[in-house]
Amino acid sequence: MTSTITGVRPADHSDRPTRRRSNAEARHVLDVAETTFDLLTRGPAPLSVDGAALGHGLPARMIPLDEVRAILLHPSTGQGTRDIVWRELVLRARHQGSSWVMGCVGVALPGLKGIVRNRLRGLVSKPGAGTSRVAGDLLSAFCEALHEIDLEQPRISQRLVGRSAKVVQRAYRWHAQVIPVDPCTLARVNPADPSEGHVDLLMDSAVQQGVITSFEAEIITMTRLEGMNLADLGGKLGMSYAALVKRRSRAEKRLVAMRDGGLRDDFASLMSKTGV
Repeated sequence: MTSTITGVRPADHSDRPTRRRSNAEARHVLDVAETTFDLLTRGPAPLSVDGAALGHGLPARMIPLDEVRAILLHPSTGQGTRDIVWRELVLRARHQGSSWVMGCVGVALPGLKGIVRNRLRGLVSKPGAGTSRVAGDLLSAFCEALHEIDLEQPRISQRLVGRSAKVVQRAYRWHAQVIPVDPCTLARVNPADPSEGHVDLLMDSAVQQGVITSFEAEIITMTRLEGMNLADLGGKLGMSYAALVKRRSRAEKRLVAMRDGGLRDDFASLMSKTGV
């Protein structure tokens, strides 16, 4: 920063935006989001959903969103309940304005923080990209995804967070590294664990490099990661079970053939375990 003491030049009005920007960045954007969420869930009329109307074992009363978040994070809460609640939250965000958008952000914050910590922290290698800036881009991508995500498919919250992370990673793409991948290990990956999100990126890289098609990537992801039965998927796609098995097998063989040379992963190293 310039200073009248050094005699470089006196400060003028052009310095003011820089100072304001620095002050704003002094508080992490995720902390700001958490504070906003806290305000929205306090007072006489907190953002709430009707547990009685939603059912699925939820308390039969109006449930403030901070309590909703705690319920969704509890290991005893099933995926079906999570999807019912998230479908309601997303619909409210789409039709009832910015408060509900921030409500969705607040409920998703534990997952979003995990994404920044485990997958996006490496993006600070790009000049000028601190975690607050990267997290801000992640929140913007998340808000856009609220209006685009398919609510008829399962794992709504995981897909919202994962899709948002991919948008940011692609925007900050800056170098390639070689990471070997074996599709035979995909079935052992927990897709709900944010630290395993690199599998999605590797699948994307395989598509971009022409190893498999996007359709084949979807087949592998849905059956290996999401546990969908091949026969059920074949019925939805209008394909026979045998044809689907053959299509997946051929795609996985091409992935295995690439394993020795390694697939290029067009994203930075994303697996730091230190805190945000």
